[in-house]
Amino acid sequence: MQKQVIKVYPFTYNKILGGQRKIDVRPYVPQLQTMRVGDMLEYHNLETGTTLVREIKGIALFPDFETLIRLLPPEMIGYDTREEIRVRLERMYPQEDVEKYGACALFIEEPDVKQMMKLSRFDRTA
Repeated sequence: MQKQVIKVYPFTYNKILGGQRKIDVRPYVPQLQTMRVGDMLEYHNLETGTTLVREIKGIALFPDFETLIRLLPPEMIGYDTREEIRVRLERMYPQEDVEKYGACALFIEEPDVKQMMKLSRFDRTA
């Protein structure tokens, strides 16, 4: 089992701590390419120095952030809209990294399959 240390701003740290961010999205840079399901991510709050650890429950790879944003529910990434995710990612990560390495979604909480697949619209019990 590996552990990867990731430095994050308080905004992101608090979303992970509070459970609003169930999926961490990043460019699939070389240091993340060795990570596997069951490995640990240790998040360091850049302001307070506090840490929290989450286990990787799943990994999904995408050619770019646009595809990732289109396919994953915004609320699992900790945002209300896809546009909000797009703006934040453009501010945080160099486009060159995404073009070179692609994007990854690190599931840090068990995904709710019904929510992920948006099956509720087909649920006839409601």
